[in-house]
Amino acid sequence: MPNTEQIRFQTDVCYIESQGILKTPESTLKLNLSEQYILSYLIDNYGNPVTKDELLKVGWPDRIVTEASLFQVIRALRVKLNEKKKGDVIETLPRVGYQIREFTRETINFQEEANLSPFKKIGKKTAIVSAIGLAAVGAGIGWMKYVPSHTPTNYIIEKDRIGSNDITIVTANADDLADLRSKVKELIKGQTKKYGKLVTQNERVYLLKTDEFYSAAWCAVDANDQCIKNTDFSYKIATDEWDKFANIVINNQKVYHETPVIQTEYAREPTAVVYTSYIDKSGIRSKVMHYFMTPTDNKGVFDYSLMSFIKDPDSGNFRALAISASKAYVENRESQFLQTIKIEPEMFHWAYQPSPDYDEKESLALKHTCHFECQSSDKRSYYNYVVYKQPNLLLMLNEFTGFFWNSTSQGDPSISYSDYFSGIVPDENKKSDK
Repeated sequence: MPNTEQIRFQTDVCYIESQGILKTPESTLKLNLSEQYILSYLIDNYGNPVTKDELLKVGWPDRIVTEASLFQVIRALRVKLNEKKKGDVIETLPRVGYQIREFTRETINFQEEANLSPFKKIGKKTAIVSAIGLAAVGAGIGWMKYVPSHTPTNYIIEKDRIGSNDITIVTANADDLADLRSKVKELIKGQTKKYGKLVTQNERVYLLKTDEFYSAAWCAVDANDQCIKNTDFSYKIATDEWDKFANIVINNQKVYHETPVIQTEYAREPTAVVYTSYIDKSGIRSKVMHYFMTPTDNKGVFDYSLMSFIKDPDSGNFRALAISASKAYVENRESQFLQTIKIEPEMFHWAYQPSPDYDEKESLALKHTCHFECQSSDKRSYYNYVVYKQPNLLLMLNEFTGFFWNSTSQGDPSISYSDYFSGIVPDENKKSDK
């Protein structure tokens, strides 16, 4: 097969223009068309400043867009090009535009590309994807692994009762199961040593481990084994931050969800609200998501959208992170869980702006949101699983973000999220990928 050219930047990321992809030794990433047009134009004009007006015409030849769209693409390219600091590859020229930094041209053999493992090829089977289009995130997120799933994940599920607490452990392999078993024993031992007894009582507990993070969800239960209002909460914990979480549990200092200060004139009362606490090195401690569900004409099919916000550490207000829109289908299949909900993305938009208060590279909140942009960018479906449900409350498991509680709207119980899934028979006319 013929040879082709790749451009190697100072960050050791390579651009193969003929295929529209960026490569590192570990990862391969497909750029969208606007990103390809703009990066290629900057390369073609190496040594010459390129104005914003030029790039607007190049990036969107068939429509008129604002400079905000250009800024979004430039920021996305900085992340995908693995810039450690702004300007490593794309230099900003104040009041002028942009200019590409030095690069080298190399020849590669297409045959070698054809012989790559399926996990390194581009397309619907892509297995390693960077933080695709972290459009409004400053440099530093870096490359992240992502394995697309076209069928529901098959988990190992183990249930146990410790004292008055019901524990459910969910993992993808036996090693992770053994790790979580060990960690549960350490938590019990630590709390018993501190207080002389196990002070965590009458709780429903769920734990998950993945390659990127731990996920934990709790609620206190009443005499009928139902979650007590406002005691539901969940944590996402970086793999190297478990000890911080363990100290919270041992010292019985778990954080419950709060009433967020969110100001927006664009959203009606949400169908459900999700509260998540994060333990990582990013400085982002919590996130709130507003879910909106609207039934369609097809039974078991919904217009499904969300708005997400992260908490500002100084003001206590929640800043907009992203919005997305999808279709949700109740899957007609046997499941390990109560129900399987297939999500088919339709739109994603970043609202986040970089902040010196945060280390974006360490943020699970941003990494998790990147997964949803990955899905939306390539129109790839993903799955949510209903793990537990009661009136006005659902516990969901997402393939990429772990456990999260959906607290349904108190303002309009007629559109209760959990009511939607309480007795739905899936649409028999919807094709399944089983």
